[in-house]
Amino acid sequence: MKYLIIATIFYCLFANAYTLYQNEISLKCNGKRFENVTLTAYYPDYNEEQKAAGYLDKKGKLLNTLQDYIDNRADYVTLSMDESLGIPYGTKVCIPELNDHFGHRIVLEVRDSSFDLSGSGYSRADICVRSEIDSYDAIVNRVVTLVFV
Repeated sequence: MKYLIIATIFYCLFANAYTLYQNEISLKCNGKRFENVTLTAYYPDYNEEQKAAGYLDKKGKLLNTLQDYIDNRADYVTLSMDESLGIPYGTKVCIPELNDHFGHRIVLEVRDSSFDLSGSGYSRADICVRSEIDSYDAIVNRVVTLVFV
């Protein structure tokens, strides 16, 4: 009887674990891929000349940082790319390396551009982070794969 109870408990535990595994969301990214993209970080910057404009994307909406997204305070992370590419505002992008690092899907949207990115094409992207200190993190300053979803 004791062995039957123990076996039942183990079965319940492993059955639940298997169910959780089966329902796990895939971290893979499907879509148009661009390999060897240099990802760098930028952060909202308040200065006397621009005032609050340093906190806004190219359409005047607030920048959403990676840290805000991870803390469930934003629906996406702002990504900045070369304006000359003509990427529509709000285009969704996936970076598999970030998904793998954080253990869940990071939703990025192209909503900003910068003179620093002019002419870089698909070889470079900037991800918005919370602060200057966060901008030094190696996970956001590396070569990645961009997947346009």
